[in-house]
Amino acid sequence: MMSTTKAHIKISKLIYKEKTDLLNESESDILNAWKHESEENRSLYERLVQDLDLDSKKKEYNQIDSEQAWKKLEPQLKTETKVRTLFKEFVRYAAILILPLAIGGYLVYNAIDSVETYDEVWVDNITPGTQKATLILSNGETIDLEDQQNQLIKTTEGDQLKNSDHKLSYDREHLAEMSTKWHRLVVPKGGEYQLQLSDGTQVWLNSDSELKYTDRFIGEDRIVYLKGEAYFDVAKDKEHAFIVQTNRMDVKVYGTEFNMMAYDDEELTQTTLVEGSVGVHLKNESGIVEKMMLEPNMQVAYNKGALKGELRTVKTSLYTGWKDGRFQFNDEDLGSIMRKLSRWYNVKVFFQNPSIQNIRFTGEMKRFEDFSTILNLLELGSNVEFEVKGDVLIVNQKI
Repeated sequence: MMSTTKAHIKISKLIYKEKTDLLNESESDILNAWKHESEENRSLYERLVQDLDLDSKKKEYNQIDSEQAWKKLEPQLKTETKVRTLFKEFVRYAAILILPLAIGGYLVYNAIDSVETYDEVWVDNITPGTQKATLILSNGETIDLEDQQNQLIKTTEGDQLKNSDHKLSYDREHLAEMSTKWHRLVVPKGGEYQLQLSDGTQVWLNSDSELKYTDRFIGEDRIVYLKGEAYFDVAKDKEHAFIVQTNRMDVKVYGTEFNMMAYDDEELTQTTLVEGSVGVHLKNESGIVEKMMLEPNMQVAYNKGALKGELRTVKTSLYTGWKDGRFQFNDEDLGSIMRKLSRWYNVKVFFQNPSIQNIRFTGEMKRFEDFSTILNLLELGSNVEFEVKGDVLIVNQKI
């Protein structure tokens, strides 16, 4: 199939560049993702690197006349100019790797007339997200935190808030001596932000998310309301429970770390526990339908359609990696992956065929990577290809 051929040409090129110290950071990410995609890829790579004698391969390469080879093949191919471009690319890199690759059954052309050009996806107008958010006070005042970095913000309500290094902090000593006031921190698509609440709890808000909270906690419980996704490192206080409420799930803790995802466009609402313990209440319109307790490395996933919760043991980094600047996917469907990328890169996604969303992908990539590199990684690791028109990403299945 053509998709396999394209991928192997690219991998041969990356291995060659790695061995000749020409590999840049983005290309290194692509090669590493391919290596970790399967045990077969890892084993093949190790064999290739071990067997690859570049000095002798370079001698073979230098003896190859790509122009002469093309003249011999051209009458048989009768194809467009793009085939000529690819053939030269193939000769240039695959000539060095062809012998060891053939051992593994890769890069062997049984039907050269099926060759098409290998085109990487290049995107200039779509960039990774940045640290940005808007603070909305109870009196309706809005504060653009991106415009007021490294400043002490004095609100019209009398609070003084520290906004430094893309983190908004509430210090009890600088809050107005009045009744508590509800604030909202809103992070748009293409953004993320960190928040320190007045009790010392640390919150990381993901793209397209919102947290509603009081400037100070007074009373029996510390209650916040979440839309979207956030990671919580809750300050310990055995006397005052910390409660996160969403439309379908409430989480009650006294001091722990966990990730919570509650996007409206996701079928599942998830809480993933990193350390400590949490109590989870699953809800519908009528009230609580189920109660669960989580231990570290456990997750509850609540299906909003089926009104059913599933408790499972998970690798937590798959659900918390975004906080540390990485996307991690393990046999995840493309629909879910593209929703995450859509929020972070602020791009609209259109699937030519809805069934493409069910294609699975495993891999890891940097969250601040160029969008082009992300798309090329996905093309390399799955049977899809992309086309970008403005701020719309069109997803097709390879033929």
